[in-house]
Amino acid sequence: MGEIRYGIAGSPITHSLSPLLMALMCDHLGIVNRTRSLKIELVDVSIISDALAWGYAGSVPNPLEWALTQAVFGKFRTTALLEKAVIAAREVKIPASTLGAKGEGSPLFSRTKNSNVLPTRMFDDEIWMNLTHPLKHQLDSEAVVSIDGSREIKSINALRWDGKGWWSAGLDGAGVCDVMNHHGYVPEGSVLGLVGGGGAARSTAKAWSQHGGLICILGGRRELGDGPWSKSLTEQSPDVIVNFDGTTPSFEADIVLHAAYGQMEGALEERIDAMASTPLDGRWLLVAQHLACWGQLWAPERIDDLPSLDLLLNRLVVAETTLSQYA
Repeated sequence: MGEIRYGIAGSPITHSLSPLLMALMCDHLGIVNRTRSLKIELVDVSIISDALAWGYAGSVPNPLEWALTQAVFGKFRTTALLEKAVIAAREVKIPASTLGAKGEGSPLFSRTKNSNVLPTRMFDDEIWMNLTHPLKHQLDSEAVVSIDGSREIKSINALRWDGKGWWSAGLDGAGVCDVMNHHGYVPEGSVLGLVGGGGAARSTAKAWSQHGGLICILGGRRELGDGPWSKSLTEQSPDVIVNFDGTTPSFEADIVLHAAYGQMEGALEERIDAMASTPLDGRWLLVAQHLACWGQLWAPERIDDLPSLDLLLNRLVVAETTLSQYA
C-alpha cells in the first residue's frame, strides 16, 4: 500500500492549519483510498537538515499535539475529529457568494503549468513538506532541485520527494498574486505595497514584478534587499498591500492582506463574514499558496482538478468550525 507523508516543518507549528488543508485536498482529489494512505506530522525543527532528516527517518521522535484536536496525529482522537471535519467540509459544493471573485479576473497563477521537468504522475510513496519560519531561507543545496528559482532568493516553502530526489519551490508569491487577482487586481498595471522583507516577502516581490507589477516598499522589521524585483521598485502609492510583519497597523489601499492568521471565534456564519471583510485574513494567503503547491509541485498532473480558491477557503472555515466544537 502506498503512502503520502506530509509534514509542516518549522517552529512554532502546533496551531498550523496546513494539515487540515492537506486532508481537505486529498479528499477533494480522491487520492487517499484503499491503495494509498495519508500520514500527517508536525515537524518542530529550526534547522533545515533536521526537516530533511524527518523525510528520511519516517517519523518524529517526540510527536507534538495539534492544537486543533489537543492530540497528536495518528492517535484516535485526531484521526476521528479530522474525519468529522473533512466530512462536514465535503458538504460545501458552492462557496458563499461573499467569498466569490471580484470581477472577471485572470487565470490563476497557481493554475499555470510549470515548464520544468517534474514527474508526470504521482508515485505510490511520496513525501511532501511545507516549510515555515525559520526554515524558508536555509535550503541552499544543489542536490535539491528548485523548479522556480526560489533557492536563489532564499524563499522556499514547499518540498517534494518522489522516491529519487528532492524538488523545491517558493509559492508564497504565487499565492499573493492569486489572492489579489481574486479580489480584482492583477500585477500588471498595479502597485503592491510590501511590508516586511523575509522569505515570503521576497517570493511575493519576485512573483509580482515577474508578472508586470510594481513594488512599493513600506518598511518592516527586515529589509527586502536587492533581487529580480529591483527594477520594479516605485514610490507610487500602492493599490494593494500585503503585510508580512505580523503587526496590524492601518493602511490606505483598496485591498490589504495580512499574512498572519489567528484563532477564530463565533458561529460559522460569523466566520465566513470575517473572511469576506477587509483587511483580508491570512487564511486567504494560506489557501492560495497551498493550492499553488498542489498545482506547481506536488501534483501538477491534477492541476485542472483543483478546487477554486473560494471553495477551498469556505471548506477550511467549515472544517475549522467543526473542530472547534470539540475543543
